[in-house]
Amino acid sequence: MRKRVRSKVLAAIVIGSTLGMPFASEAGPGRGRGRGFDQKQARGSQDDAGRRNSASRVYQDPATAKGYDYGYERGLTDGREGQRYDPVRHRDYRDAERGYVSNYGSRDGYRTNFRTGFRQGYETGYREGTRAR
Repeated sequence: MRKRVRSKVLAAIVIGSTLGMPFASEAGPGRGRGRGFDQKQARGSQDDAGRRNSASRVYQDPATAKGYDYGYERGLTDGREGQRYDPVRHRDYRDAERGYVSNYGSRDGYRTNFRTGFRQGYETGYREGTRAR
């Protein structure tokens, strides 16, 4: 009889303490799955229209930032219109001189960085544009 009572009390204590513990998703920073990882920061913020914010916050290089912005817009348009994925067909990519100012350095360096940003922005924009269809 005492064994039954003791086992029931022990079971009640275990169940009560388990119910009082927070789930991993409710845990504070540094606990649970994320361990302090900020999901909002990883996804990036969005502007009022739901688009990702300009790359100028991510890239310090003006050529890369401008290339990203132009590429994003071209990719978004191509994705929405069902065009094939092809950033090279755009004149902005081929010329790669939009926004160039002589104090940015060499024109060739600017073109290289602009094209890098353009490809990255185009990919992001195209992906988002195809989801919107």
